[in-house]
Amino acid sequence: MSESGKTAANGQELYFEIHGEGPPLVLVMGIGYDSSLWTLHQVPALAGRFKVIVFDNRDAGRSSRSSSEYTIGDMADDLAGLLDGLEIPRAHVVGLSMGGMIGQEFALRHADRLDRLVLSGAGAAPARSVFDPIRTWSWIKTHDDSGEVFAAEQFTWLFSPGFLRDQEAVRQTIAFLSSNPNPVASAAYGRQARAYVQHDALDRLGAIRAPTLVVVGEEDRLTPPWTAREVAEAIPGARLEIIRGPGSSHVLPLERPDEFNRLVTAFLSARPAAQPRSATAHSTAGVTPM
Repeated sequence: MSESGKTAANGQELYFEIHGEGPPLVLVMGIGYDSSLWTLHQVPALAGRFKVIVFDNRDAGRSSRSSSEYTIGDMADDLAGLLDGLEIPRAHVVGLSMGGMIGQEFALRHADRLDRLVLSGAGAAPARSVFDPIRTWSWIKTHDDSGEVFAAEQFTWLFSPGFLRDQEAVRQTIAFLSSNPNPVASAAYGRQARAYVQHDALDRLGAIRAPTLVVVGEEDRLTPPWTAREVAEAIPGARLEIIRGPGSSHVLPLERPDEFNRLVTAFLSARPAAQPRSATAHSTAGVTPM
């Protein structure tokens, strides 16, 4: 099954795609990118087990541009509106980076709509930092007409050292991103960035009751393992998984898709079990605990 379109959601028009059959699973992208990144590795791997829904956040891709400032909580309400428009009462949610922040707020604001939650490379309190890389990215996005400095800044933070030394891989990735017919404009990026750096849910994460998996790469520079552990320890019963070795960057779904997809599939497919009160780290193939 494959379907695409737009639906009204919380005052926005959100572009979505649906692939496969099974329990509903929504994949939520990070800052500045659209759902096309999920279609490279996650949709083909997950659509055989789940009804996979990917969508473009407001101010990205084929979704509407916001007319005013907003918060991560507003974007979580967008997600709830998307489910309403698709007539899906509950779903699993997997969020990458800012998408994980949206997942946190969705779990807090719409607990009855959430089955299980996966947070990948997602901090919970960037607002507590005096300086955050995203603020720098937003300034560069506004002032870099060529886009070269912006790309260099992002790639340095998002990808692993090994990837950055693979010149052909970098060239192909830049070519793929540059071919997007719906690139995010600097004003829209700025609104997402301001929502990002104002996010602080850390003291509220204890109210999340959905079974939660927190995933992070050992080489993640943007949200390093200590940040992921902080999130996991704040969510009752959350599991922390640290993917180690080459390619264990912030963008695990791109650099380590096989391990990432296996973790997600196993976690979402597991039988319900009593959740412990504190975060625990586990090992699976290709993954080791901190």
